[in-house]
Amino acid sequence: WMDWAKTVKEEADRLGITFVQTHLPFYNFCDPITGIQADTEEILEKAIVCTKILGAKWTVAHPGTDYGSSLMEASRRKNLEYFSKRLELAEKHDVGICIENMADFPGQGFKRNYGGAVEPLCELVDTLSEKFGNAGVCWDFGHANLMYPDQAACLSYVGGRLKVTHEHDNNGTYDEHRPPYMGTVNWEAVLPVLKESGYEGDFSFEVRRMGPQVPRWVSDSLWAHLLNVGKHLMALTGL
Repeated sequence: WMDWAKTVKEEADRLGITFVQTHLPFYNFCDPITGIQADTEEILEKAIVCTKILGAKWTVAHPGTDYGSSLMEASRRKNLEYFSKRLELAEKHDVGICIENMADFPGQGFKRNYGGAVEPLCELVDTLSEKFGNAGVCWDFGHANLMYPDQAACLSYVGGRLKVTHEHDNNGTYDEHRPPYMGTVNWEAVLPVLKESGYEGDFSFEVRRMGPQVPRWVSDSLWAHLLNVGKHLMALTGL
């Protein structure tokens, strides 16, 4: 697997591609029944090493939720313990972990997910940052659109904790991962907050794969459209 990662990095260097973030495998490690899964954790640890090999500074992780407890404190405690160990490992490889904002997804019966509300997410990262210098927040605009009618205030609250982003859109009901402007996210209102917060990271589209589903001549035009949308979004930030 390390040789594979090195091969990917060599090809990326040849093409002039730079990796700015990766995404760790995710599962609900707070589940009171299944708990920590050793096989997934082994893959997760390899993913952290691969992040270092690829030259990315940050990797993204999902927080977990203890659905066996009606109190969010149980989830907070488990996330604090879990990420303390993962941040220690990541620190050895000069990698940072950004914890992503979640949502109360309809596919889960709208169960309350830890990290869906911005205050507990930031409190978790702040507590971890007291010991680790490689903890941050990943702001997912699509997830936030499922939670807040106006996510600008929430993004402002995150402030300097923000290190990476996931740009995608939806209709405010389902996590559809549409391209921006194909949903209800108010990009004009929220993106200027990035400059106000001093954000220094990149834009990372997290839209559903379009190329394999359509003929090549169509997919080329779709990627060109995304490029134009990305340039427009960057201009909105004023960065």
